[in-house]
Formats: sequence, structure tokens, C-alpha cells
Amino acid sequence: LGAARKVFKTATETAFKKLDALASVWCEWIEMELRHNNAHEALKLVQQATAVPGNYKALLKAVNSQKDHKITVQQRLFKATRLWALYADLEESYGTYETCKAVYDRIIELRIASPMIILNYARFLEQHQHFEESFRVYEQGVDIFKYPHAEDIWLTYLVRFTERFKGKKPERTRDLFEQALEAAPAAHAKLIFLLYATFEEKHGLARHAMQVLERATKTVPEIERPKLYNIYIVKATQLFGVARTREIFESAIESLPDKFVRGFCLRYAQLERKLVEIDRARAIYTHCAQFCDPAVDGQFWDIWSEFEESHGNRDTYTDMLRVRKGVVAKFSSGANLLASQLELARRAREEKEAKAKEAAAQPKFEGVYEDKDEEIQIE
Repeated sequence: LGAARKVFKTATETAFKKLDALASVWCEWIEMELRHNNAHEALKLVQQATAVPGNYKALLKAVNSQKDHKITVQQRLFKATRLWALYADLEESYGTYETCKAVYDRIIELRIASPMIILNYARFLEQHQHFEESFRVYEQGVDIFKYPHAEDIWLTYLVRFTERFKGKKPERTRDLFEQALEAAPAAHAKLIFLLYATFEEKHGLARHAMQVLERATKTVPEIERPKLYNIYIVKATQLFGVARTREIFESAIESLPDKFVRGFCLRYAQLERKLVEIDRARAIYTHCAQFCDPAVDGQFWDIWSEFEESHGNRDTYTDMLRVRKGVVAKFSSGANLLASQLELARRAREEKEAKAKEAAAQPKFEGVYEDKDEEIQIE
């Protein structure tokens, strides 16, 4: 063990080219001491390795500007995030609350924290029942980091805050969600909207939950909107009844790209059939027909044909055939024919990819709406 320590000491004085190489040597030395149950010695080593020079502000300026090449790797060691993370772990295990908190505060002061260190610090404070301080740490984290690095901090902050206060501080909670949505790019806003809507449903007002979901359908990227509309329709049915879903279906059909319209039209028409609104259902099928090439979407035409056989007459069936003929003519041109063939290939590829991803686990937050294409039940 003594010989090993001499080797490590010599290595720590070597002029490595990269900071991470020197930090790795120090970490190995500290972990060796821990393996031999020398926790006190390990703490002394990590304190020595992370000792901040008295002129650290000048060093920081030089390191950040990357203009002074005379600074040795040993002088820059206090900037090694992995060493400070190990230091914080040791203080959590063998130190006191005050010493551990001081290490985390020093990391933030030196501006070398990573998102994981922010999350660990907040968790440490929560474990010691210092909830407001943990929330301040989250605030510091989202100020330091921008998206996408801030995403995990924001989501954890929102979950912990709502779990802590539930419905006791609704205005403060709403302000926090609005801040999160303002900071989040559209591509990262979906989960925040769902957390927000979940909070409003459980602890606020149902109409507020619907307003949040409506905002989500207009904010998230185009590819995510069908999933949000599915959730929006299901929650509207549960909270307000099927009558409210009509305007949501119409909004989805009007705003979504053509490739998503068919599915929503079929669900909307099925809803009207259950409500025995035959004329409304027929109008929906007629509208949907313009997006459904018989060579590609034969299932749609089979459904409409079955509908007319069950609820229509000779005239309505003839009208359906006339519409089909017009659609065939529309899609039979050269450009549209090529588009139909590409659409068939795309659907086959998507089905294959969907089957491959079916077993893949997706991150979930407890209590958040799940994305399910549920059929609306009419009582």
C-alpha cells in the first residue's frame, strides 16, 4: 500500500496534457484508500486535490479565455468536475450536513456544476427536510443551464414542487409552470404541458386543465400534436362529456397534416354513429374521402361502404361511389400516383419501426396522462 501511494503521488505531479487524465489519477488514488477502509485519508486527499488557489479568480479567467498556455494542469485541477462530484459523495457518506452543503455551494460558486450535481444537491437537501433550499438549488440550476441540459432539472423541479405542495399554493405552482414553458423550446414542452394539466385536474380547475391541453396542441411540434389531441379528447370526455369533444375533433381535423386527418375523421364519425347522428357522420366521411386514396386507404372506403349499407339508401350509396370516382381520378395523375406509392412504402416502414420500438421503455412521470389512442365510450 505504501508503494502504491508513492506511485500515485509521483503520477499526480506529472505534467499531463489533459485535465481529465490528472483527475482520473486522483480519483483512483482516493478510491484505493476507500477500498482499504481509509475514509479519513480519502477525505484528506480529495480536499488536497480540490484545494482552490488564492488567486483562483484570475486563474478562472485565464482558463476560461484559454489564452494563457503557461498554466499547468495541476493549477487547473480545481476545475475538475469529477473530482468535486467525488468530494460531494464522500461528504454525504462521511461528513456532516454543513460540510456537504459547503462542498456543493463551492461547486456552484466555481461554475463547474453539471446537471447531475444540481439534481444530487437538491435531493440531498430534500433528504434533510430543507425543501425551500432545494427549490432554490433547482432555480440556480435552470439559470445556469439552457436546453436541452436544463430539461431534467425543470422536470424534476416541477414534480418535486407539486408533490410537496399539491394544491396548497396553486398560484405559485402555476407561475412555476409558466416559467418552465417560457424557457422550454417547443420540442421539449410536451411533458411540461402534461404535468401542468395533471396538476390542474388534481388540484385546480378542470377547465384550466383543458386550456393547458389546448395550448399544448398549438405549441408542440407537428409530429407530437396527434398524441396531444388523443389525450385532450379522452380527458374532455371524462370531465365534460362527449359534446365537448366535437370541437376538439374539428380542431384536430382542421389543423393537423393530411396524413393524420384520416384517423381522427374515422374516430369522429364513429362517435357520431354512436350518438345516432347519421348525417353528421356521413358529412365527416365525405370530408375525409379527399385524403384517402382508394389504392392506399382501402380500409376507409370499406368502412364508409359498410356505413351506407347499414344507415343509408340507394341515393347515399350512389353519392359515395361518385365521390370515390372523383378521388380515384384525383390520385391517378402521375405526381399523385408516385406519392401514393411512396405513402405505401412509408407506412410499411413505419409499421416495421413501430413493432421494433414496441418493447422499448419510455420515461414516465407518475400521475401524468399517458398517450393512448382510446375509443370514447358512450353511456
